[in-house]
Amino acid sequence: MGMLLDVQAFRRRVQFDLDGLVGDLQQETRRASPGEAGAWRNSLPALSDVLVSDDLQSFHVQVGSLGSLALEYRLPASTSWADAVLLGRGETRPSAVIVELKDWRTDGDEPGPTEGLIRHAKREQLHPSDQVRGYAEYSQRFHSVVQDEEADVSGCVFFTFASDVQPYREKPHEILAGHYPIFARSESDVLKRFPAFLKARLRKPDPGFAERFTRGAYRQDRGFMVQVSKALQDEATSPFVLLDEQRTGFEKCMKQVNRSLRPAKSKVRQKPGSKSVVIIKGPPGSGKSAIAAHLWARLAADESIDGAVVMTTTSGSQRSNWETLFERATKTRLARGVIKKANQYNPGLSPRWVKERRDRGQETEIETWRENLRAHRIEVQELRCPDNAYAISIVDEAHALIDPTAAGKRGIPPSGWAMHAGPQAYHILRASKVSVFLLDGDQSYRDNETTTIDSIKRFAKELGATEIEEVDLSGHQFRCAGAAEYVDWIEQTLGLKESNGTNLRWRSSAGGPFRFEVAATPSELEEKLRFENERGHSVRLLASYARPWITKKAASPNGLPREARDFQITYDGADGPSTWSAVWNFAPEQDYTLFVQAPPGSYMAKEPLGEVGCPYVVRGFDFDYIGLLWLEDLVWREDRWVIQLDHVHESAWKKTKSEAKKEKAPGPATAELLQRLQRGYRILLTHAMLGAYVWFADEETRLHVEWLLAH
Repeated sequence: MGMLLDVQAFRRRVQFDLDGLVGDLQQETRRASPGEAGAWRNSLPALSDVLVSDDLQSFHVQVGSLGSLALEYRLPASTSWADAVLLGRGETRPSAVIVELKDWRTDGDEPGPTEGLIRHAKREQLHPSDQVRGYAEYSQRFHSVVQDEEADVSGCVFFTFASDVQPYREKPHEILAGHYPIFARSESDVLKRFPAFLKARLRKPDPGFAERFTRGAYRQDRGFMVQVSKALQDEATSPFVLLDEQRTGFEKCMKQVNRSLRPAKSKVRQKPGSKSVVIIKGPPGSGKSAIAAHLWARLAADESIDGAVVMTTTSGSQRSNWETLFERATKTRLARGVIKKANQYNPGLSPRWVKERRDRGQETEIETWRENLRAHRIEVQELRCPDNAYAISIVDEAHALIDPTAAGKRGIPPSGWAMHAGPQAYHILRASKVSVFLLDGDQSYRDNETTTIDSIKRFAKELGATEIEEVDLSGHQFRCAGAAEYVDWIEQTLGLKESNGTNLRWRSSAGGPFRFEVAATPSELEEKLRFENERGHSVRLLASYARPWITKKAASPNGLPREARDFQITYDGADGPSTWSAVWNFAPEQDYTLFVQAPPGSYMAKEPLGEVGCPYVVRGFDFDYIGLLWLEDLVWREDRWVIQLDHVHESAWKKTKSEAKKEKAPGPATAELLQRLQRGYRILLTHAMLGAYVWFADEETRLHVEWLLAH
């Protein structure tokens, strides 16, 4: 719930105990960096100055967990945090005013190219009013107390340092800033405009509403869900179509839903409260994501289902792209609210809780995760993500779920997951009446992607699941021009599958539909893709992490000189030595849609070959043609595949790579790393719809693959 204070108590603590308040917030939020503490010390007194009016003293300010700059209230079942929320009653109903605090310097800031983007600190960033709009709209559609009490939700932005914010109010932002006003730390704003805005929305205190609001839960607005569902099922707007075995998988999922949530319509009876699980497995391109989208759309519109139906993602690339796909199909940003990160299933375990138990001498290890959960349940009043919080959770790319209890994986970085809470799959099952997992075990790529079908089944039975259904999409291919034989050939070529005699029916030269060609140089590779792009096809350049990401923190990597880019490849061209250069995919604030979907106005929309994508980014998405830079990390030597560790720069393999380097001769860690790399190339080479062009940095590797193509 965080800290709920009335305004008078809040101002008193700011005035007489600011260090103590900051210290409490550091403990509450588990964030203790000097920069964040400094932002609190700047922002809280500025907000207190605004609330000096006697008319506001009895209202409540909600202070929750720390975000990027100041104090925040965590929106239910969301990764977003509102800096402060004033709670009371308006003219006729409860009212919540969300305040975004920005401790920014605005010198040199300029209006942005669109309503939602501002030019701040010499780069385009989300306009703060657009940020507040997202919080307000989310609360209106997904906050249980706002729905139950028909509360008003409004918002504004307060710059706690800058006194001049005029660029934020100018075109094209004037309408947005009119609905979600911007206030500066100027005399007129602090003493007049900002208090007047609050007084118009907060007439009197309502302690009961304030308490209920802070304990509010995630609940989907049913009418809004029907609207989103119709848009996703509309053939004219939906990017997803079901064919053949995809329809079989879809119907089997529906059967499990009927058994668990609608027993009156099912021939099979289940015990009340029992859980159902569906596991859909299949190789890249077998249609798992299309099933996931259609399943969500069908169930979200079903009014007989009591509870939320959510899509669950397992990576930053997957989350940002799924959110954008839902938004694009429905033409409303609020559709993003049905996408949940796997990390959000954490019941509330935190590093602070673990430390406090250890300080008391109580055993709290990763291996004792079940006991950790029991102790945590006893000690806290309510779980952050309760049991059966969702009617249905649909998990795409479930092979990327984190299981820190898997053998040998204790020391793997958790990517934001509380390792002492145990496996993510366990908590998805715990928090869902029906769980649908779509996965491909051979796409587990990073060190911490440790969830298997067997472990899902084991956790499901432990939690009382009475029905576990498996659907196998093997042999079905909706990418690679429908050539399942090509996928088999890739797996055999990479050594991931025993060779059974190479089948060339997929090859264009043999009459098949899929094209696979070797380019002599990186420039030729780019020329082939550019030709396809000019014919109206989508194209991307891809590579495994055989080059360090030196431009990761660059504000505008594509504007860097050639010698400062991630890729510097020298080769012998027709006119002598030449150098080809490029940068890794640019993803500010983990927005991978910039590379995958190339929205209008983005750099990739103008230059789709300007950046290079990695396996992590493209997994789950496809393009008409891909160009692969087959670099020096995976090479063929005499009769086997060899990994060259000096060329491996994948940050998600730190533990395995470190263990492999310690081996005097290739051992288990080297073998595991080699398999991960082979899987990475499998991902890269199976995400094209029509064809793949490949350039090889290593001559022996090129000759080997060309030999396989010819035999």
